[in-house]
Amino acid sequence: MALPKLVTPEFETEIPSTKEPIKFRPFLVKEEKVLYMALESGEEKDIFNGVMTILESCILTDGIDKSKLTSYDLEYLFLQLRAKSVGEKIDITLSHVNEANKIKCQESTKVSVNIDDVKIKFDEKHEYKLDIGNNIGIKMRDPQTTMMFGLQNKDSSEIDQLLDLICECVELVYDDDNVYEDFTKKELKEFLENLTKDNFEKVAMFFNTLPKLSHDIEFTCPACGETESVKIEGMQSFFT
Repeated sequence: MALPKLVTPEFETEIPSTKEPIKFRPFLVKEEKVLYMALESGEEKDIFNGVMTILESCILTDGIDKSKLTSYDLEYLFLQLRAKSVGEKIDITLSHVNEANKIKCQESTKVSVNIDDVKIKFDEKHEYKLDIGNNIGIKMRDPQTTMMFGLQNKDSSEIDQLLDLICECVELVYDDDNVYEDFTKKELKEFLENLTKDNFEKVAMFFNTLPKLSHDIEFTCPACGETESVKIEGMQSFFT
């Protein structure tokens, strides 16, 4: 006789970048095994692939292209999955960040975080239209998660990796007379390499102000009694 079929609950949330509502289910033991294997490897690429595999299985809404999720979409959606699969509380171990406190106390503090309190932080300085001078501007788009991981290359310099990422995120270039959308990556890279340092930093700032999963925690060390505030950011901060 066949075993009874288990019923998995369904939940709803929304994709932060588009506000599109989606349905999802908790990840199952077989999918949690994929994640544990990725965590054991310690490689960012393995963790990314593991999370993408879980999202592929657990997002129930049709028509969602997982490869086009932004980095903060991925972080937020995985945390929602984690909450419904493992529990809404995450225990995080924190150490002192204040230099004076670090010297006199090396103890760690375990803090319980409610996932529902963790939000995507949107920086007011994040601009999609960048003025680079001489009446020329660049319109950007948030990087898709596959871009962030697909462009990592240990043989490339940091500036070359940044240039490659910028090229993937430039939607168009414009001036007073024209909008330029039909250009090659080589042409765009040469254009970016001819920016002044100040104007290139404007473009780089776009990535520094990207929305991100972020949470402020205030804790009191039970060993020394000192109270500190720390900011935890990024999906891996919430792995446990």
